[in-house]
Amino acid sequence: MRKHREKRMALGPVLLGAAVAAMLSGCDLGIQNPGRISDDALNDPSLMGVVVNGIANEFNITTDNFSFDVARLTDEMAGTGSYFQTGRYRRGAQDWEETNAQWGYYHETIWTAEQAIERMESLEDFDQNTSPLTARAYLLKGLAERSYGEAFCEVIYDEGAVEPRTAAFDRAITALTTAVTIGSAAGPDGAEYVTAARAGLAQAYMGKGDFGQATNYSSQVPTDFEVSAHYHQNANQNLFFNETWDRAEIGLYNTYGGTLATEDPRAPYTICGTFDDPANPKNSNVTPTGLCTAHQGADGVTAHYRQEKYPESGSDIPVVKGTDMRLIEAEAALRNGNLAGFTASINEVRAFYGLDPIAQPATAGALEYPNAYDASTGDVTAPGVDGWSILDGERYLTLFMEGRREWDLHRWDHPFLNGGIVFWDAEDRRSSCWVIPEIECTLNQTVKGSSFASGVGSGTVTCG
Repeated sequence: MRKHREKRMALGPVLLGAAVAAMLSGCDLGIQNPGRISDDALNDPSLMGVVVNGIANEFNITTDNFSFDVARLTDEMAGTGSYFQTGRYRRGAQDWEETNAQWGYYHETIWTAEQAIERMESLEDFDQNTSPLTARAYLLKGLAERSYGEAFCEVIYDEGAVEPRTAAFDRAITALTTAVTIGSAAGPDGAEYVTAARAGLAQAYMGKGDFGQATNYSSQVPTDFEVSAHYHQNANQNLFFNETWDRAEIGLYNTYGGTLATEDPRAPYTICGTFDDPANPKNSNVTPTGLCTAHQGADGVTAHYRQEKYPESGSDIPVVKGTDMRLIEAEAALRNGNLAGFTASINEVRAFYGLDPIAQPATAGALEYPNAYDASTGDVTAPGVDGWSILDGERYLTLFMEGRREWDLHRWDHPFLNGGIVFWDAEDRRSSCWVIPEIECTLNQTVKGSSFASGVGSGTVTCG
């Protein structure tokens, strides 16, 4: 199996404080805390790189926390830990008292980007129309808007009214189109931002259900392209690593990735413990394999299958990548009944990861849970395997632990949402999108009395 290689671009370096920087360099920089500085002090063209790094930092925090929560809420990972929220999320339960933090993260990221762009536009000695830094600022804003639209059932901006989530995709499209324009004008220094923005546009248009435009942009992104949110062991650590290596809060036991005939390179894991009685796991002891620090979940019950996709505290989390673009094209082909085109796109993804190609499925079929498609064998002749089964499995594995799974489940109205179980019992209908938090009712008088989507089926909650 050949090891895949990507063209990697981090969304931004981690900013280390003076004390940490001094510790790493082993020298005394003689820096004193100057206290507060005026906002005007940042109106210096030479500091715009630092300002844009601030957007990246906000974006990275948002991506890390949201991706971890999506893994707990969906069939990506089994919630095997002891946190109160894990106990609810693994059953698919979530309400508006639990969405405030992520709501704040998205709004902080978007606001920070808008403030940075406004600052750049106000500087006489800074050409925001040709600067790669401005292109990067618009890219980060656009990707944050795209993710915000995928996450929340409905959206609100400033102190405005409730809007459909497509409003976030529309804003993403505007920002990412601007990133393409400015990045193109910036020349070679803006080229990667242009490609990344085109990938984001493909994702945003897919969010709106416009696969014509989505594939127009996806076709301009090479398969080996990747942009990631950046992490560092001494600053903003990868939460997946902390909660699967340092402790066992989530794992792959009994997930789709953990039950394939052969481990898939896109969802690698280590079996840290095995049930003594696999036929009766909930009443069975767990024996360690000796390969990990923890052999069972922090709940003291579940065998721990430790993820290996993020094996370091500084592991980066992909945000846009070329393999996702091929899957967008595969879905467009499948929706149009083009099984040959669908299979070709799927096989381009599989070839990139060193996997054998699949044959063309007989039919498009329909989604099911559990998924009958074994991606590790690529067998399309097994009972129940069809085009939608293959797409479901390939997207699950290719975008594994990248915060995209819940959006797929929601937009497909996936049967897993109807009481699907990974290990523990589930709600009759699982949450499929994040509801506007209760605190918005307190702080935003415009929405008093408004009804929001509850995140479960067609249910609603009312802002009292």
